[in-house]
Amino acid sequence: MSEECLVTCQCEQGVCECQADVFAKERQEIVRYLIENKGYRPEEIKLLVPIIVEIPGKRLYTKADIVVELEGRPALCLRLNEGSVVSRERGTIAAARLLNPTAPPPICVQTNGQEYSVLDTYTKKTLGQSLADLPTREEMIKILKEKKPRPLSEKQLEAEKKILFFYDGIG
Repeated sequence: MSEECLVTCQCEQGVCECQADVFAKERQEIVRYLIENKGYRPEEIKLLVPIIVEIPGKRLYTKADIVVELEGRPALCLRLNEGSVVSRERGTIAAARLLNPTAPPPICVQTNGQEYSVLDTYTKKTLGQSLADLPTREEMIKILKEKKPRPLSEKQLEAEKKILFFYDGIG
């Protein structure tokens, strides 16, 4: 099997390169867990979903590692990053909110592959610390029906862009 690769681009400098996908194995294990233990369907799970953030004079290309979509709406956004999970929670919340600003997923997850932080995308409260704390597919459908989408205001949208740019572009 060939080594998995992610392309990273610095467009303003005309540089694109292929880097080893250090989280390919973890991503596959999480997807398997979501399907086998939480009842999600393979077609509902999207991998490496691009997020493009533009602030004056700058553009950031980043991603959500795993997005679960149910009934045409993002339900769960998961991101994998090295290092401290807690220190990256706010960036993951921003990414989840920017994934679909008119209907952000109600739950997001930050992980380094060993530790997990399951978060309420709207309130920023911690909901759990493992994949076992994620809702099943049926529970998530109920959550989506109960939690109506909270579209971001223009002010919130600009703030989330700056936060994600700080976490992924600088930090």
